Amino acid sequence: MRVSKTRFVRVIRLQRTQTLKGEFNTKRSLYVTFVTLVCMVLITGCWNRRELNDLAVTVAIGVDKNGKQIMISNQILNAGAISGKEGGSSSVAPVTLFQEKGDGFQEVARRMTTRSTRKIYVGQMQILIFGEKFAREGVGRVLDHISRDHEYRKDFYVIIARGAEAQDILKVFTPLEKTPATKMNASLEVSSKAWGATAAVKIDDFTSNIISKGKEAVLTGITLNGDPQVGNDKGNVEKIFSPARIKYFGIAVFKKDKLLGWLNEEESMGFNYTQGEVKSTAVLLTCPNEENHMTVELMRTKNKTQVVMKNGKPIISLKIKAEGAVTDAQCPMDLTKPSSILQMEQLTQNKIKASILAAIKTVQTQYKSDIFGFGEEVERNFPEYWEKAKDNWDERMSSLQVDVQIEVKIKQMFKTSKSFYERMGE
Repeated sequence: MRVSKTRFVRVIRLQRTQTLKGEFNTKRSLYVTFVTLVCMVLITGCWNRRELNDLAVTVAIGVDKNGKQIMISNQILNAGAISGKEGGSSSVAPVTLFQEKGDGFQEVARRMTTRSTRKIYVGQMQILIFGEKFAREGVGRVLDHISRDHEYRKDFYVIIARGAEAQDILKVFTPLEKTPATKMNASLEVSSKAWGATAAVKIDDFTSNIISKGKEAVLTGITLNGDPQVGNDKGNVEKIFSPARIKYFGIAVFKKDKLLGWLNEEESMGFNYTQGEVKSTAVLLTCPNEENHMTVELMRTKNKTQVVMKNGKPIISLKIKAEGAVTDAQCPMDLTKPSSILQMEQLTQNKIKASILAAIKTVQTQYKSDIFGFGEEVERNFPEYWEKAKDNWDERMSSLQVDVQIEVKIKQMFKTSKSFYERMGE
């Protein structure tokens, strides 16, 4: 029986196709098997996982100067006390403090395990506190360790214990929140949004500004009012008015990694205006030709920084726009008249401008540290000038001309346009 040439070719092609399909199916099966094995490994667990019961979870760390050494204070969660599983005893503190001293941060952190029955875990840390004495000598060695250690997250806040040691701040029992670290974290966030005289600075931003050539770092200060020994007693929060209290106050000025000094409350507010960090605040104004006061609540603020070159020197232009509402009016003014509103807007503009100029003057004359980031703006707009000026920018910045323009619009009166005293007289 003879097979035609054409039919023979078709049979050969069919056999080749079937062979290729078989090889493809085999490879696909191997690929599916490999992917399945990988997924099974990932699903079954992580190679470096650790049980929560085996860890001592750090929520805050304090760093202080101790002679020529450093003192590390770890505020550790007492999970049993927080969850109420400590035999029903209310005398158990929600946190405990482990302390150790030494020459290096990593050395001290590892030696601290001799005081703990569990491995200390820093992955849930909320806040880092530097004692003022330690910060004045430089915080670089601590930042170097934190930036290298993979266990540290990069979203916790950094603050300075103003006129105090970090360990004293961490020992204070605080009201409203179960753990002091949570209280400090929440207070910093709320005050930065509702008051505007504090700066909620996270570790990444702090480190970035220290490294930057055109902007220096700032941190918010936290103070302790009252006896630290009283604050270390749980009775501190069992009273209506706590004898020992912690509060945020003032912004710390840095040059590189060293603390130089402080801005007062007005200057701190002025600095935050220049950074666009005032989300909302209350501006207290003195009535024209009166001793009484009125208050304008700012609800929206915007900032814009520009640089122009004049006669070979940079000039900074700061423009701040804000919208507000009258929340307290004790002045004998008819707020239904446009002229009265214009007058209040002008008073508010003057108050904001005064706080900004006060901050600029203090920084230029006393600290000579560019916390405003003017150098970054100069570098961005005039790179050739910056290359010549960057090595002695602190001196140039101290005589830099800064023009400030404020525009405030009052949009609301909040319920009434007359003061309470005017309504009493009707």
